[in-house]
Amino acid sequence: MDEIAYQNVSLSYFYPVKFRLATLIFTMVSTLSAQHADSLIFEKIMEEALIKGESYQRLGELCKTIGPRLSGSDQAEKGVYWAYSMLKSYGFDSVFHQPVMVPRWERGKVESLFFSSSVFSKKIKSGIPANYNCEAFEEQKLKPSKSYKIQACALGGSIGTKGVLQGEIIVVHNKNEMHELGKNGKLKGKIVLLNQAFYEGNINTFASYGACVGQRYMGAVDLAKYGAIAVLVRSMTNRCDLHPHTGSMAYVDSVPKIPAMAVASAVANLLDQMAKEDPLLKISMQMDCKWLPDRMSANTIAQTNGSLFPNKFIAFGGHFDSWDEGEGAHDDGAGCMHAFEALRILKSIGYIPRHSLRCVWWINEENGLRGAMEYAKLAKENGEIHVAALESDRGGFTPRGFSLDSAAMAFTIPYKKYLDAYGIGTLEKGGGGADIGPLKRNDPNTQLVGFIPDSQRYFDIHHAETDVFESVNKRELELGAAAVAIMIYILDQNLD
Repeated sequence: MDEIAYQNVSLSYFYPVKFRLATLIFTMVSTLSAQHADSLIFEKIMEEALIKGESYQRLGELCKTIGPRLSGSDQAEKGVYWAYSMLKSYGFDSVFHQPVMVPRWERGKVESLFFSSSVFSKKIKSGIPANYNCEAFEEQKLKPSKSYKIQACALGGSIGTKGVLQGEIIVVHNKNEMHELGKNGKLKGKIVLLNQAFYEGNINTFASYGACVGQRYMGAVDLAKYGAIAVLVRSMTNRCDLHPHTGSMAYVDSVPKIPAMAVASAVANLLDQMAKEDPLLKISMQMDCKWLPDRMSANTIAQTNGSLFPNKFIAFGGHFDSWDEGEGAHDDGAGCMHAFEALRILKSIGYIPRHSLRCVWWINEENGLRGAMEYAKLAKENGEIHVAALESDRGGFTPRGFSLDSAAMAFTIPYKKYLDAYGIGTLEKGGGGADIGPLKRNDPNTQLVGFIPDSQRYFDIHHAETDVFESVNKRELELGAAAVAIMIYILDQNLD
């Protein structure tokens, strides 16, 4: 045998068969023992979450004593102090604030939208298109020349109307249609309804959201270029109802700013049908929303110190701010509670983490992302190494699994049979989230993980007045917190 051939032969080739067999048995026993230990940890986590869980109670306190938490508002600042006091009461190794300057937009007290028409055909019944299956409107006989109030709310960041703004409405269903009408001068001087609906063929409703949310965010900019005087945007939901969904929208300094409102999905359907019947359909709108000077706020952080790698961190959390419609229960009170409860559970069952674990409640995700950027900035300045970061920002519905970066995916797959046993075995490539993205830009080696709950009901309440504590199921929230705790354990055990 030559030297090269010799180097390619396993040393075990020269060991006695009994020795090799004993080594194999020892390795198998060690592996099985480790897996058994992991399964016992998972059982303890689940039992603690479902029997002694505190996430639901704390979410109720947040929603009912603090309420909506729009960045820069008095309610948000009240919530930040509540968060610090609440987390401090659990005896974590440290609880602290990171000051963050946040934007301040106020909805105001005046917010109304009316339509009037001289044409009402038999195709319109009970205020809803006859060919659309939705029972949102009560029985009523629409009368010509009468003005009817319809459900709408200002988009976050919109300018006001400076009194009553009136105009004829034109409906646009997609970007190509908008550009075609705009180039032909048909949008000039009009109030435009952007009415691209969710595509119902997607199982994952976030895919449908991503496909049409651009009309909400950039609609005012795109339409102002064509001379439109205001924009109405169909709510980002696949549900037909009378609850308008707000959300962030943008302006650019080089384009005139026009007011922007969200209309409920049933209202969008109604206006679409009526615009076909009456080319002179008129809209009257009024909003007194405004921007105020920036205000100091804070990220809120609770930490358990690591035993082996105290200067390496696993951050996990959600965004503490919410829109001013509803109570921010699912978006993202649930995500914050997932993270807090995961940290509490691991402490309660006596788990000693290898890395320092941080529950982070980022501020200003909804309309600025300044909390996430400040957290990443300070982490870089302080030389903090984040080996992983997990975000929960898809609501408190039944947990399904996680999206993961490649390295995290590789070492999580061996746990899949245990995750499947708890219904959280869905593992998708591509971890991430808005609040943890800046950490990845600091260090490409940071492993990002996104929590995945069932998505079918999330956009029923997303950014709407219906996102309240009563919409959260206690057991689903607790299962989600346990799922996050299990993933934090897996990350902690497998990263250096």
